[in-house]
Amino acid sequence: MNSVWHENASMPSFPKLEGDIKTEVLIIGGGISGILCAYFLQQEGVKYVLVESGKICSGATKNTTAKITAQHGLVYDKLIKGVGLKKAGLYLKANLLALEKYKSLCKDIDCDFEQKDSYVYSLDNRDKIKGEVEALKNLGISAKFIDKVNLPFKIEGAV
Repeated sequence: MNSVWHENASMPSFPKLEGDIKTEVLIIGGGISGILCAYFLQQEGVKYVLVESGKICSGATKNTTAKITAQHGLVYDKLIKGVGLKKAGLYLKANLLALEKYKSLCKDIDCDFEQKDSYVYSLDNRDKIKGEVEALKNLGISAKFIDKVNLPFKIEGAV
């Protein structure tokens, strides 16, 4: 099954690697993470080789929604409880910086980048959502608990 973004995108193809090569950095995997590593290494003048067993963006990246977010499920309450406020804050900061970098990179790429609201919801546990809201507030994010979003099913709450 193809994802929506993959149906409308044309991916480059490259010849099979023949023989031995030397490089400073070997990147294994031509998904979005590998491509971004290659991009940043190139910006710094580092010699690299990116290898992919199939086609570029044909593995895990192909099967994503192409959503870029700093809210990866109900993670911040767990992080604060597990590693503390400071480390959870560093994780959040890294994710927010990555979002800003994506926005900056997408200014020069015709990729239909759009900034949208993002919600994490629970079908059956209001308290988990409330805990995540409090965690985000403790990290300096103005998160809100809501009990209705535009979904075709009932939820207990969303952040």
